[in-house]
Amino acid sequence: MKLTNDMEFEAIIFDIDGVLVDVRKSYNGAIIKTVQIILQEVFEINNSTDYPFEVMISKLRNTGGFNNDIDTTYAIILILLYCVLIKKMDSNKTIEMFEDIIKKLDEKGKDSLEKELERDSDIQSIREKLNYPYGTEDLISSRFNEIFYGSKLFKEQFKKEPMRYFDNPLIYNDIVIINEETIRLLSQAFSGNLGLISGRSKVASYFTLGKLIKYFNEDACVFLEDEKREHSKPNTFSLHRVFDKLNLKNALYVGDSMADLLMVENFREETNKDRIFFCGIYGEGDEINKSIKKDKIVRNDGITDIINNSQIKINRSDMNITTTSSSANTKNIHKSFLIQNKNRLSLLRKKLFESKNADIVIENVNDLPNILNITKN
Repeated sequence: MKLTNDMEFEAIIFDIDGVLVDVRKSYNGAIIKTVQIILQEVFEINNSTDYPFEVMISKLRNTGGFNNDIDTTYAIILILLYCVLIKKMDSNKTIEMFEDIIKKLDEKGKDSLEKELERDSDIQSIREKLNYPYGTEDLISSRFNEIFYGSKLFKEQFKKEPMRYFDNPLIYNDIVIINEETIRLLSQAFSGNLGLISGRSKVASYFTLGKLIKYFNEDACVFLEDEKREHSKPNTFSLHRVFDKLNLKNALYVGDSMADLLMVENFREETNKDRIFFCGIYGEGDEINKSIKKDKIVRNDGITDIINNSQIKINRSDMNITTTSSSANTKNIHKSFLIQNKNRLSLLRKKLFESKNADIVIENVNDLPNILNITKN
């Protein structure tokens, strides 16, 4: 398909989480529950409800280095332990310190975080106690996977019985965003050349997508949880595999994170900039199965000048929260943090994509046929 003189592609490759599926109550919920359990049971920290975890998760992902949700879990635990156990901070100061730390991280993810914290403190004893990563056996990974998968799927994925968690699995909270009509139109337009590159496993992907999985070319699907750790985004391993399997000249990749965008940029550097294009999804999935109006679509291809497509500088105020020493009420600080950031998370992601010159930026994946001028037969 040729969208412009500069954009032509013969396949579409999708991320799953945040693009096809709303994971805020599943994967995000598993992150939060795992953090709280480990802080309480292992380190006897009982005030973990004081922290705005959804905001923390989003901002870690925006660094480009936390596509792996268990890495994100580890990062939140490590930062909180650094602040509470080493720096002896209260909840208010911990939230402020979290913001300062995030600004200094990059796409190296957990390695970047550990290096930053080790600049002025000895975190070795904490790292040894967490023992992460250690396959699927370490404390964080085992708890997270049991909480997310539940007994039946955990056994299917890991070929063993769960040890600690037997409540309802949080994967049941996945909400499919993309509707079948959207995926059917795209499949027809691209002759079945639809692929998946996801951080989740094949077991989790098939379970959640259900009958929609039939629209994706099995040879063009990479489930990174089932691959070696070093192949995680923003590594280009998965893009090379899909391009090689389908013998593609070019493709459009649809993602929602900085790790997705960095993977595309890295692939361009390794191959040719005209082989891969990026569509950024910035919505949180609130408008399930609802097409987005034209005036909400941002395109940086120079054709539709709906929004000024000059590069947008990221305002630091969009990333930070300021608190005053006069406020001693942790709950008020937490509430203030959430109010200031709730509507900024999507906006920040939108600005990030625009500032990086994403080829297409839309709020909801269901508007992709509209943007690509694909109509019903």
